[in-house]
Amino acid sequence: MASETTSGSLLTVLDAEHPEWRPLLAVIKEALREAERPQWARFEPKLEHSARGGRPLLDGAVINVAPRLVGRWVRHILAVATAAGTEVAPLATRVTGGCLDPLLLFESAVSQDVDRFHEVALVHEDYHGLLRGLASLIAMPMLQSCRRAWAEQVPTDWAYGYCPICGSWPALAEMRGLDGARHLRCGCCGGDWRTERLRCPFCGEGDHEKLGSLVSPDKLERETIEVCDRCSGYVKTMTTLSAIRPEHVVLQDLATVVLDIAALERGYRRPAVRGHEVAVSVVAESSRLRDLLGL
Repeated sequence: MASETTSGSLLTVLDAEHPEWRPLLAVIKEALREAERPQWARFEPKLEHSARGGRPLLDGAVINVAPRLVGRWVRHILAVATAAGTEVAPLATRVTGGCLDPLLLFESAVSQDVDRFHEVALVHEDYHGLLRGLASLIAMPMLQSCRRAWAEQVPTDWAYGYCPICGSWPALAEMRGLDGARHLRCGCCGGDWRTERLRCPFCGEGDHEKLGSLVSPDKLERETIEVCDRCSGYVKTMTTLSAIRPEHVVLQDLATVVLDIAALERGYRRPAVRGHEVAVSVVAESSRLRDLLGL
């Protein structure tokens, strides 16, 4: 998947190779399309700190956003997910019926607190895995916009395994360029940060005797699975000449699901919880008309 390839062509390839993924691909397609809308840039929150001490830039952010924009987006993605055959109809009904505030759902998604998202959604069936993916996609337009605005503010000496922008664990790693510099990539916001070549992003283990690689013979080491025997974590690693486009990280993660299966079969797992908790407040943007009316 070359960096100059369009999202549409990547989605077409995945659709042809994995027709069973079409419901998920339909939702991802809408999230990527929404993330390109320029309206989200108007609501990028003010940067409150410099990401020192391991604190992601998003932590503490207050997002003043237009309720109409958020409401339209939340209702749209839930409608797409329902039409694609996913089991989110109860959640979509609560939002469209006015029983659940889209702003509250959006805030939980942007905070990437999946447990809170699940509670807010009031879905008691076993939809936790589905809602985990849906939350990250609902948040994607805002998170991608924050990454575009804040990428230059990420400290060059960021030494943590989680994303310096939104606090998520990396979806994959790149061994990039002729020098093979190791970069971790976030699937939620598209973040990109450099890290040591021999270091587990999840527990920080640096002992080569506890770190290893799973290599597929037919991949010629272009795609490997870096594993840690201390925490049983793993990260998929791609050899690339240039950086994967930020909006394509989620697609590259999906396209290499065979590596996830190989890691799971050998007892390795991705962490169940996010890398770093972030506190985000989403508030309705003040309306001039409402202010004039004293509402």
